[in-house]
Amino acid sequence: MKIDDRVEGLVRSVLDAAVHKDTDRLAAATASLGDEATVTKAVELSLAVAAAVLFEVHEGMPSADQVTEISRTIAEQERWSGVRAAEVDSLLQAISTGSPVVAGSGSASAAVPFVVTANLLAAASQPDEGEWWFNYLDKVEAAIEAAG
Repeated sequence: MKIDDRVEGLVRSVLDAAVHKDTDRLAAATASLGDEATVTKAVELSLAVAAAVLFEVHEGMPSADQVTEISRTIAEQERWSGVRAAEVDSLLQAISTGSPVVAGSGSASAAVPFVVTANLLAAASQPDEGEWWFNYLDKVEAAIEAAG
């Protein structure tokens, strides 16, 4: 996947707002994505990052039961955002099986891919060793681009 630098910058802003659990900034960053084509590219990039993190952390895609447990954990950790466990589970089940992702409507639903990706990045990074989520994102994006 070739990553569009402009879209990547916008996604990074949305992810930063989600990592910092800043509702107002998340809404503004998500709104700044602009037109439908940019939103689609941003969601695709976010989902590719989420898939790569899931694959790396679990040394392969997690099972359906693992995804359900991960979804519950993410929904609990990110309840500030309004995402529901069912939304997270639907998204992660689709990612883990390679199925099409069905985007929800409403402000909380529109943010689900970004909130989930931000959570996965923050949880998988190792700040104690100097690897913050944004450094980990750099590595994941490099791997995504190298893969194709």
